[in-house]
Amino acid sequence: MSAPNHYCGTSVPSHIQTAWDRWEGAAWRTIRHAETLIDHPADQRFTVRAPDGMCTTHLTLWREARDRSFDPRTGDRWPGGGGTPFTILGDVARAREERRREWDEKAAAQMQLIERVCLKGDSPQCAPKPACVALVQLPLFDLETAP
Repeated sequence: MSAPNHYCGTSVPSHIQTAWDRWEGAAWRTIRHAETLIDHPADQRFTVRAPDGMCTTHLTLWREARDRSFDPRTGDRWPGGGGTPFTILGDVARAREERRREWDEKAAAQMQLIERVCLKGDSPQCAPKPACVALVQLPLFDLETAP
């Protein structure tokens, strides 16, 4: 995804354009929304691309964290799964929005943690790299000399 020259009425700095689909770009966009008071969800985790070099196990975990979403019907706190009924006295809309933001922030933090763990390279969860068949020297089978 290429970065635009302007976003929310502000010029996009060159260092943000190069990191547009990473966490730095997502943080910059969130700040632009807050400054301009544009009614847009603050959550930018769906605009972030997984970094190159992640193993398949951690990439799956990263996507699962990204896809976790707050359920406004149940109002469960992070990480969800029942047991936290949405029983709030007072401003229910404000409480619902606070919990949604809590989900967004914690899901993004979980994604970033998974990236750091995987890219560090010493996680026992990392899927082993598949052996490349092209690198294995197999003896050639010659039909003319075969028994």
